[in-house]
Amino acid sequence: MSSQQPRLQTLAQLIPPLTYDMHKGDCGRVAALGGCDEYTGAPYFVASTALRLGTDLAYIICEKDAAPVIKTYSPDIIVNPYLRSTANQPHTGIEEKIAPLLDRLHAVSMGSGLGNDPALHKTVRWAIQAARERGLPLVLDADSLTILGANPELIHGYRGAVLTPNAPEFNRLCKALDLDIAEKSTEEAAQMLALKLGGVTVVRKGKVDVITNGDRVFMCDENGGLRRCGGQGDILSGAVVTFLAWGEKYKSGAWKHKDEIKHDEVTMLAAYAACMLARHASFLAYDECGRSTQSSNILEQVDMAFDNKFDQLLQAVKPSKS
Repeated sequence: MSSQQPRLQTLAQLIPPLTYDMHKGDCGRVAALGGCDEYTGAPYFVASTALRLGTDLAYIICEKDAAPVIKTYSPDIIVNPYLRSTANQPHTGIEEKIAPLLDRLHAVSMGSGLGNDPALHKTVRWAIQAARERGLPLVLDADSLTILGANPELIHGYRGAVLTPNAPEFNRLCKALDLDIAEKSTEEAAQMLALKLGGVTVVRKGKVDVITNGDRVFMCDENGGLRRCGGQGDILSGAVVTFLAWGEKYKSGAWKHKDEIKHDEVTMLAAYAACMLARHASFLAYDECGRSTQSSNILEQVDMAFDNKFDQLLQAVKPSKS
């Protein structure tokens, strides 16, 4: 097992160059599946982060009662009120509505703001399977990790899946899978979980983010802010799903590149790039707002974080000022 940090020049190859020849969707179509009447901000942070990083289209697939609220947050996000909680009947036709959208996506994030409703969890179990059947890269966070603890077969061996647990979520998931990590370092424990799930990519968030697929290990120690406000994990999920979508475009040859990145390396590189950007955005927000920093402040710094890390490496076509 090797532990390292990828080069910025390597990560930059996953980013689609902006040219006048591009069309809507060429920079990615992503979705956040989550959001209930109690948690409406989480999927918004996912989708908005994706748009601010440069994806062309971002969808939210949420519970019916959450949709009117989320629609007021931004006109740029396409909100689909397809999910139904136990209290909202009927539950028929949900899969038929979601399936065509999955067919159009390049990557999907699940779990942000999902809550614990059994009917919502049932739909997410189906959605994970449906995404896997389509070979769709998948980010799993928050309440979707609870689903995986009870149903690990949903993603076992699926190399397109990225799990992003914080410390408590990580410990609960390890316990559910009967992993004894008591005497293990964070790096070793993350590797054990990745191997237990058949080589999925695990992002164990913490003071240093540990990113591993059980074979390789990346350690992201990019400086972040000191606030631990809710919503930062959703911003990370939005960054991961963006780089996964770009990775799919990279693999399909959507733009000219040197093809230096092996296709089986894309998931790990996408996860690392997302961690680096989310942490740097947090640092920038804390530098400006200090103790009052909220995730909305961090969201406002996503584009600056991106520019700080990648602007000089990218050869984007810029409109003439004349």
